[in-house]
Amino acid sequence: MLSARQLLIFKCIVEEFIESAEPVGSKMLMTKYQLPYSSATIRNEMSFLEEYGYIEKTHTSSGRIPSSQGYRFYVNRLVETKVDEEVKNQVSLILGERHRSLNEIIQETCQMLSELTHLTTVALGPNSDYERLQNISLVPLGDNSITAIIVTDQGHVENKIFNIADTTSLQDLRDCVHVMNELLCGTAINQVVYRLERDIRPILTARVKEHEALFNAFLEAFMKFANSNVYLSGKENMLYQPEFNDVEKLRQLVATFENNQSWQRLQPIALEEGISVKIGSESPIDTLNDVSVISASFKTGDESKGSISVIGPTRMPYEKVVSLVEYISKSLEDVLTNHEDER
Repeated sequence: MLSARQLLIFKCIVEEFIESAEPVGSKMLMTKYQLPYSSATIRNEMSFLEEYGYIEKTHTSSGRIPSSQGYRFYVNRLVETKVDEEVKNQVSLILGERHRSLNEIIQETCQMLSELTHLTTVALGPNSDYERLQNISLVPLGDNSITAIIVTDQGHVENKIFNIADTTSLQDLRDCVHVMNELLCGTAINQVVYRLERDIRPILTARVKEHEALFNAFLEAFMKFANSNVYLSGKENMLYQPEFNDVEKLRQLVATFENNQSWQRLQPIALEEGISVKIGSESPIDTLNDVSVISASFKTGDESKGSISVIGPTRMPYEKVVSLVEYISKSLEDVLTNHEDER
């Protein structure tokens, strides 16, 4: 059990290192934070904190930095969640906009969180296992193009623009859509591609003259739809963190960002209740061993859930990020569940 003095010194060390990314020394603590202790007393307490694993020395300075154990203690014991009214108003304004699809709401929330934290945000929308095709409709755009709008029972929308060849009639396209609405509505999104091949292709072959190009276009749209539940925002923010000045670390970071499968490792977090804070080696993103991931789940319907996560260096402002993730995920859930009720 740390004493009140040790807790105060430790909290100052963590918050100073988060702000400056520089090892923290006793004299700086005494002067900047106006601690009522001598430099010698602070050094003694820092030695105690180091002995018990809360802080550690660096190779380049006599100062100390928080250890992974120290960050965990800080998050579990010292973080207080609070969101100021200005941020609450901003969240309310953005999430209060109406007439948007589920994926638009999640994408805009993801972007908002990355802008507020200056870190990278990843949102996982509802798994396609829980979504069913509700309707496909057509909207003409001009003489030679048309948009097919695909909607699920969870409000997820995907648009596919078709450039119609001279040999393809609008009636052929309408016939395709009619067949798919007739046979596929109510089908789980992750089963649509299979049923397109098994049930729809033979019918289109018999009924529609230019069926092959249309079939392949819809097949591509549904394959994209089933795998489009990853929303990423603010990836460039990580490039400005001093932890990633190293070329090899930067290469690993970029490779991770380019691979959507990396983010699917966050999926189990959506099953956890409340805020999840994974620090350093605890992170499910095993290609990045010096990051922290702060996540929360949100409901998107009666059975479906998603998650939103902030990814940053282990030296991240935990108090601010935990507060924002908790507040925004709850606000997002309220909007999405009301969105579902209205529909």
